[in-house]
Amino acid sequence: MKRILLVVFLWLVAVNVFGFVAMNRFNLSPDTAYTWITPESFPTQKSWDLVNMHNHWDTYWYLDIIKNGYYLKVDNTLSNVVFFPLYPFLMKILGTILFGNYVLAGWLISMAALAAACAFFYKLLQEFHPDVDPELPILLLLVFPTAFFLNIVYTEALFLFLTMATFYYAFKKNFYLAGAFALLGALTHSNGVFLALPILWETVRLYGWKSTLSPKIIPATFAPLASFAFIFYDYLKFHSLFLFFNIESAWGRSFSINWAHFSLFSHPSIVNMGIDIFFTLFILTMICLVYKKLSALYAVFMSLTVLAALTSGTLMSIGRYSLVLFPIFILLAKVKNKTFQQAWIFSSVLFLALDIILFVNNYWAG
Repeated sequence: MKRILLVVFLWLVAVNVFGFVAMNRFNLSPDTAYTWITPESFPTQKSWDLVNMHNHWDTYWYLDIIKNGYYLKVDNTLSNVVFFPLYPFLMKILGTILFGNYVLAGWLISMAALAAACAFFYKLLQEFHPDVDPELPILLLLVFPTAFFLNIVYTEALFLFLTMATFYYAFKKNFYLAGAFALLGALTHSNGVFLALPILWETVRLYGWKSTLSPKIIPATFAPLASFAFIFYDYLKFHSLFLFFNIESAWGRSFSINWAHFSLFSHPSIVNMGIDIFFTLFILTMICLVYKKLSALYAVFMSLTVLAALTSGTLMSIGRYSLVLFPIFILLAKVKNKTFQQAWIFSSVLFLALDIILFVNNYWAG
């Protein structure tokens, strides 16, 4: 375990030094991958502020929640009500201790959550996948092309930690503790509702289907109840039960493709779309392989997560959402062809570097 935490520490040092250099080395024009990315709103800039390097894109909205609470804009577009409350709540608590430096607070929370996620991943691998070297899947996670999102002021690291803890305690048959982590996951990310699945799955496996009609099913309800509570909060405050879904449509997630967002004939847009398509095909392939070689539970969990992304009408962020699909890294670690593994690692590291360069320079990275 100490070795894994050391690896996480060294990874954090490496990616942040690389990002800091990349942010200050390039003279880049603003991004043109999407039509809604305007030079005025998303300028590239040099800075010696290491902490603020982690403050781009969605970070603005977490800071907005901390400062202004949840509110609706006059035109009901791009409002902060689609961002779940746990992460900004933790940022506000720690940021107050840090004299109002909420960006630093978010970064520290993400780094701590990443370390906790890797610790739980290590324990899960040791106890439930003893045929796999527990260090290799964690290494594959850390070099995944979008892994830099585990180090910034986004919910990815926190959600990964809560996901790993939920699965670990569900497998340990400690269903109430698993339910508590699932509840927190549902208050962190929209896909947190799917964390009910491992608890339900293991409960039925242990007690049979009749348990779904008994108090034994209670822990599996924690995540759906938390998700519903957030939606119901929107209803109480803004008098719209479907507000969350209506505002999501303004973010381009409207269950129909908005081609106006794409500049289809620009090089950045074509490359960006190509990467998203690759991630989609890669994950769909991995779901099939996970079902055959690992676990039906894992495959169903991955399918639900990917389905939620694909039915939103856009492939944006599909690579980032993949970070929580930890069975991918278990399966890759089980590949016996070492040449394939090494080729994957080399390729993944290169695309991780690209992702870091994009993000720190205020380019769309996922």
